[in-house]
Amino acid sequence: MSYKLCFKYLLIVLPIVFIFTSLTSYAHDINSSRISGADRFEVAVNVSKKGWPKTSETVILSNYLAYADALSAAPLAYKYNAPILLTQPKRLTGTTKKEITRLKPKKVILVGGTGSIDNEITNEIKAMGIAIERISGKDRFEVAYKISKKLSNNGKAVVAYGLNFPDALAIAPYAARNEIPILLTLSDKLPSYTKKALQEKNVKQSYIVGGEGSVGKNVEKELPAPDRIGGENRFEVASNIIRDLNLPTERAFLSTGMNFADALTGSVLAAKENAPMLLTLSDRLPVESKEIIYDKNINNFTILGGTGSVNENVLNIPHHWEITKPSGTALQGYASATSAFQGETLNFYIHSTLPYNIDIFRMGYYGGEGAKLVKSIKDLPANKQSFIADPSTMRADWKPTVPVEISDSWESGVYLAKLTHKSEKASYITFVVKDKQPQASIGVLISTNTYHAYNNWGGKSLYGYNSTNKDAAVKVSLDRPYNNGRGSGEFFAYEYNMIRWLEKKGYNLTYFTDTDADNGLLAKLNTKLLLIPGHDEYWTKAMRDSIQKETSSRMNLAVFNANVAYWQVRLSENDRLLIGYKNRANEDPYYKTNPKEVTTRFRDVPVNRPEYEVLGLMYQGIPEQKQQPLVVSNPSHWLYKGTGLKRGDKIHGVVGGEVDRYDGQMSGVEVLASSPVRLYGKDSLAHVIWYNKPAGGKVFATGTFYWSWFLDSFGHETYAKPNKHIETMTVNALEKLLED
Repeated sequence: MSYKLCFKYLLIVLPIVFIFTSLTSYAHDINSSRISGADRFEVAVNVSKKGWPKTSETVILSNYLAYADALSAAPLAYKYNAPILLTQPKRLTGTTKKEITRLKPKKVILVGGTGSIDNEITNEIKAMGIAIERISGKDRFEVAYKISKKLSNNGKAVVAYGLNFPDALAIAPYAARNEIPILLTLSDKLPSYTKKALQEKNVKQSYIVGGEGSVGKNVEKELPAPDRIGGENRFEVASNIIRDLNLPTERAFLSTGMNFADALTGSVLAAKENAPMLLTLSDRLPVESKEIIYDKNINNFTILGGTGSVNENVLNIPHHWEITKPSGTALQGYASATSAFQGETLNFYIHSTLPYNIDIFRMGYYGGEGAKLVKSIKDLPANKQSFIADPSTMRADWKPTVPVEISDSWESGVYLAKLTHKSEKASYITFVVKDKQPQASIGVLISTNTYHAYNNWGGKSLYGYNSTNKDAAVKVSLDRPYNNGRGSGEFFAYEYNMIRWLEKKGYNLTYFTDTDADNGLLAKLNTKLLLIPGHDEYWTKAMRDSIQKETSSRMNLAVFNANVAYWQVRLSENDRLLIGYKNRANEDPYYKTNPKEVTTRFRDVPVNRPEYEVLGLMYQGIPEQKQQPLVVSNPSHWLYKGTGLKRGDKIHGVVGGEVDRYDGQMSGVEVLASSPVRLYGKDSLAHVIWYNKPAGGKVFATGTFYWSWFLDSFGHETYAKPNKHIETMTVNALEKLLED
């Protein structure tokens, strides 16, 4: 992986997966009410009944799908003390018409042109004896401009991305209450009508809502006194609106962040109650929403929409394994080994500036909870360690703090020890528990070498981009905390998603690490399948030898990631030092004495072991586009059984991060999906393959980073959601790989 993608990778996947412990007890104090209905029309009507129990002189009417037209309407609705109701484009729905009759308005304002709300509806409302006003334009930008003309000139404006809606809806209650127009923009160009509104309204201060991916720097430069309220995703933007504007939080409105009708119609009621709008997933609160709930002590909620939009359990916050308040260097730790068998003891090395607790969790699905608590160690004293790392290896010269005996009852799996000190900040220690006598059919390999290659605790990693002076190390110690993942390393990037799905489906699993594979554990397993869920980029020669031998015939191989087995590295000093000269391979002392163990790319001289020999395909590079569609190329293959997919069909967003390709090097490889990508200015392809090895072993490889996100999207909901076709294909592949 290159340093450019590494940086993007860290920004995308790591900040979005952690939630705070104290919410467990805090959840019992939450009070909520729900405004729901059989559909979005009825939800809007019930919002209207709640906020306008008697009458309203004005009603705002919007097409139930044309969110863009109504996106800027909340400030206008608040000004006129009017509810926002929804309609079909050509027919006034019965519930909406009945509510208009109840409200006895003098005027209905239609937002959008006749393409959104047909003149038939105009005539129907006129027949009720109600005056009509229409605010329309050639596009959403002109509609927003025309709405702004009806608002007072207070020198302020909100500018939001006009082709997607959560950011504008999240700030709508604030903008409405303060009569600030919501103007819309393209990501890289300020539309002429938006410019016109800014000039005519004499705007002196503008609030940009959304990150640079939504409203780019070129737009920002054209705005008067811009103040950006951004975030990694829509949930964080909504939370940061509350933080940055210091909004009152005695009550908050909660709406799904994945579709927008409920938030649109509820925004005016939220403004009337002086309450902010928070966004959620349908089945659980995302981390960013949980964090603001804790930080601001929000305990009264109005939920918008039915249980299909916002599940009954969303505000039951039982999770306490996740982290929202990272401890930084005030509380960190690491384990004495990457893994341990049941009955063995691991030593934890911990630095804490305050007294702290340890809660140890086994990670999995657990009915959606995501983890199970197996052990707690309470009231440990502060224990300060030295932060002066060995400059040659970045080793932390820490003293052992807490011995942890691995109980025989602890099931094989990935475990997180959550360290939480009295300031309520927290971090993780990651380790794997191995089976003494594994009987599982699938062995799951955890990519600990890659975790350590990217870890820059002490100032250095095997990469220049996150090393001091941009000078990459060639040796990094495993005796140090992970700086990334809040102590979890790369676990939450891909492995956790795959593990959640596998355990949800009930597959029989046993777990081990790269270190274990280096030490020959694979030869002792009776598993039918070796499964690699993560970006296992760094293998030792012993790992490669073992995996290549065992998967030639005795067991099969599934690779649900890309750029696997790319760099050869060495482990030394009792497996606590990772050595990788990489692009400086000619400096490796083994270059002359033991060339087959030189730490370079497997495909390069003097190693000369291209990864296709074991995987069937090869790493190609980093696509210019963040996410591209997976394109079906061989729909008659059994992998597609039950999907109904045809040649050329696309599954959007699956291909990206880094990609692999089959270039005809090995016989027995079948290309199942061939997806166009752009690599370094040239057109290329990313492949999903099935490889029938000469000695009988079988390989399924996805050739992309993101496959597992489309099985379980936890922590990556902005980029993916579970896809039935990806799941069916995965089930088909595993069924074939597990055949006797």
